[in-house]
Amino acid sequence: MSGNPLRKTYTVMVTRTTGNQMELETVQEYGAAMESAKKALDNTNNTEARIVENKYDDATRKEKKQVVKILNRDNVASSTAGSMRAGTGSNALAPEVMSRMTKSIINISLALTVLILLGGIIFRLLNQ
Repeated sequence: MSGNPLRKTYTVMVTRTTGNQMELETVQEYGAAMESAKKALDNTNNTEARIVENKYDDATRKEKKQVVKILNRDNVASSTAGSMRAGTGSNALAPEVMSRMTKSIINISLALTVLILLGGIIFRLLNQ
């Protein structure tokens, strides 16, 4: 038995303005497939790009294909504009990381507030 029995690849499929579908390329990583799909939509002859996840199980020798993302010009434009407005560009942090950081900062500030209040109460008790 091998260490990695399940192999994943991602295939970018495009739909032309004529309605024909064609396979653009197959890559190993989802990020590369997403970039390829976005570049494919820059071509005016392509109306839609789909990212298909291909899973191949070496043990059973079966292949499973599943569409994981469908892109068209409308949702690509809104997603890139939204990510730039939200600050998730190439040098920014992911929204999940920002959410965790915000929660951590709130928890730290609450803990400091409680410590200051307890310190004030203890100080008053000691001075009586």
